Amino acid sequence: MDTIKEIEKKLFSRPLADIVANLEQDQRLRRAWQLIERDYADPDLDLQQAARESGASKNHLNLLMRQTTGFTFHQLVIRYRLLRAIATLKDRNHNLLEVALSSGFGSLGGLERNSHTLLGVAPVHLRHLVLAEQFGISDET
Repeated sequence: MDTIKEIEKKLFSRPLADIVANLEQDQRLRRAWQLIERDYADPDLDLQQAARESGASKNHLNLLMRQTTGFTFHQLVIRYRLLRAIATLKDRNHNLLEVALSSGFGSLGGLERNSHTLLGVAPVHLRHLVLAEQFGISDET
């Protein structure tokens, strides 16, 4: 079982690599995606900035993004931040607040709210899942 891959599929409805491949087909979307990958940890990252970098209007970029990925720019950013946060949860040296802030959520509450909404589980439980898998520990108690 690959917990991170399962979570990725739940967040994006398909492998992220497939979404990225679709985004790469359009120069404006490629630039927007590169911005997300580079600046996801910036809580101020927004559609306006992506539109400027991509050379499209906000509305047009959001429309293209939704048509290509099924997600708006904001939805894609939140999902990517959550995926990055979950990958960081493997490192037990970071508490949940540090994970939230380093992933672009402005607060622990932002991480918790999006984790509950999109995955139906709290970040602390996600940490247990990824650590259990990393160390080959059965989750059955």
